[in-house]
Amino acid sequence: MKAKPLPLLSAAFSLVEMLVVIAVISIITAIAIPAVTGINGTAKTTEARDFAESLNKAVRSYSQACWEIGTAADNSGTTDEFLVLRSIQYTWPAAQLKPGSPFFSARYNPSASSDSTVHRIRWNGKAFEVLEPGTAGTGFLKPFTGADFSTEYTFPNGYTPVGPS
Repeated sequence: MKAKPLPLLSAAFSLVEMLVVIAVISIITAIAIPAVTGINGTAKTTEARDFAESLNKAVRSYSQACWEIGTAADNSGTTDEFLVLRSIQYTWPAAQLKPGSPFFSARYNPSASSDSTVHRIRWNGKAFEVLEPGTAGTGFLKPFTGADFSTEYTFPNGYTPVGPS
């Protein structure tokens, strides 16, 4: 009896198997991309809230060492935000030195923004708060790149911080 030759085994994938693998990868990608985008948005919101809390800590320190900041909120612009910010950044002269001053880095030089597609930080009359994308309002732009930290702000001669009478 003559032995039958064994069939040759193919080590390649068929076209149908390749199409199935591509379809599965496409479905997994379609599910994963929105999840990753949501995580990035949440991380930005958390970073903006942490930064606003750093500003609020400086405001509390200023209030304890100097005066209560009694600047009312002005939702039409960022005048109030800049008054409070520059007050917590001010380094008091030696004759009037306040413990802990400056209470926040003078290198923080934000730009104003009313763009509702980005994170912004605004003064509400008592504390800084975050305006998330989709919320109307004007405040400091939070760029997440460090672009808002640059050279130190130079205070004009005779500058008076918010609070002193």
